[in-house]
Amino acid sequence: MPITYLDVPEGIRMDGKHKLVGAIYAALHEAYPYPDDVRIFLREWRPDSVSQDGHLASEPVRPVFMMHVPEGANIDAKRKMLTKINDAIVEAYHLPKFMIFMQEYPLDRVALDGGLHSDNKARVQAQKEVYRDQGPEQDERPG
Repeated sequence: MPITYLDVPEGIRMDGKHKLVGAIYAALHEAYPYPDDVRIFLREWRPDSVSQDGHLASEPVRPVFMMHVPEGANIDAKRKMLTKINDAIVEAYHLPKFMIFMQEYPLDRVALDGGLHSDNKARVQAQKEVYRDQGPEQDERPG
């Protein structure tokens, strides 16, 4: 269940936003297929509402993408996802210094309707099954 926030400058049209969130959803869903609940919050900022290096409205707002995602996805799936998200946002905004931050959470640190995910044994098992087949996790680096 990825929950994401994309902070960007104002300006792209609605059709561009549809294309952008479609590409982000596809990338996230490929890496995190279970459950199919991907939320993307698009937050647009005027230049005079963002300080960059201590200066308001000094340059176009540099996009930032923050995501909260479950633990367990394969490192290669994450790399592929990050590349696709980066490409989609660069295509939409054409701005430099785009950053992505990923916060992974264990199931005992997220609740749905007031109940911890870790208490839902069916969910825990289903998520283990989905992510088990993706291969090695976090700490592997390409050779």
